[in-house]
Amino acid sequence: MGSRTRRRKPRYTVDVSLKAQDIARLGAALTFQIKSDDAMLGTIEIGQGGFHWKARSGKFFRRISWGRFFERLQRA
Repeated sequence: MGSRTRRRKPRYTVDVSLKAQDIARLGAALTFQIKSDDAMLGTIEIGQGGFHWKARSGKFFRRISWGRFFERLQRA
């Protein structure tokens, strides 16, 4: 007999878009829109220069350097 498993609804969804064909080009970035139950939490933009975060109600991206981003990952 197989065990019965229930599928849970995903907690978060992520939409991804790429601004340019070549990520090495100036201004090119990978953009992630983070959502929880269809409510927008924020946007993450990853490029050569660093990691950028903009909250749902934010007007501007906050830049986080790769070193600082790595430190935060280590603490989590």
